[in-house]
Amino acid sequence: MLNIQKILNERTWEYDYDDSEIDDIIWSEIAASPSMGDFVCYLVHNLSHAKHRAEAQSRTAATGNDADPSPIHYPQAIERIRTLAQNGNATAMFHMGKVYAFGIATERDLSAAIGWYQQATDRGDIRASCNLGWLYQSGDGVAADKEKAFRLLSAGAENGMVVALASVGVMLVTGEGCSRDIVTGLQKLEHAFDAGYLNAGNHLSDLFFAGVHVPQDVEMGHEWLLRVAQKGDARSMAILGHHLISGSRGKQDYESGMKLFASALSHGFVTAHLWLGSLYRDGHGVERDLAQAAFWYGQGAEAGDINCALALASLQTAEAAAENHLQ
Repeated sequence: MLNIQKILNERTWEYDYDDSEIDDIIWSEIAASPSMGDFVCYLVHNLSHAKHRAEAQSRTAATGNDADPSPIHYPQAIERIRTLAQNGNATAMFHMGKVYAFGIATERDLSAAIGWYQQATDRGDIRASCNLGWLYQSGDGVAADKEKAFRLLSAGAENGMVVALASVGVMLVTGEGCSRDIVTGLQKLEHAFDAGYLNAGNHLSDLFFAGVHVPQDVEMGHEWLLRVAQKGDARSMAILGHHLISGSRGKQDYESGMKLFASALSHGFVTAHLWLGSLYRDGHGVERDLAQAAFWYGQGAEAGDINCALALASLQTAEAAAENHLQ
């Protein structure tokens, strides 16, 4: 269920943390930079309350395809942040961990990231505690330690980090790093969803559909996925649409499924083109229709989805080979 890279870059704490000092350091170094790479690094760094995000996006978009992607001045900003961290600033320690975890203007080094995250955690930084917890949970860059992960994530959950609350909920349901407590785990997932972390609803849906750690309940699986979709989550709209068209989760409703796909597309989830095309290509829940498959792949390719372009090319190659075989 966990995607570590995605979780490490969550904006769940966007309104709870002040990164203004780090932001000022970075921008003072890169503001006059001719390098697109510096502004890409700024966007990837994804500072809380980043004051210059719009300008960084504009500067990145304004550079040509032949622009130098290498950051020129970001490394100097990192050295200033390092000095701040070495002087005991927990926020700077967290950002040093993040720089190494993502390889922002430096080589990715999870060992170094973990060291900085641990120092920040020791000084009470909750973001560092959560990121460290997910790394210990996944065993990414460190020997997996589920019990330590549970303790670290619980600290984050207790301090209002709703994505950590959802992780703790899943761990309680599955007994990962702790004694199983299904009732409490489900409650924590619901609380995380109610607090605005929509992916907690997807976790609940997955649990009820799978029926491994809780009794299987297809109705509850659909209900939770629908609740997430109704909150405006485009990916969940497409997932539910796929389930309803294919009938893969115990219900089949083509009309409702297509409406959900349309909503997902209107909300910008371009991958929905790929999923629709593949349903028609494979005849999964619908009559096999390669023309419809090509149409949806083509729509996605025009919208810039590389996987749709590849799927369309593969489909056209297969059709051409079939025609040659018949000749």
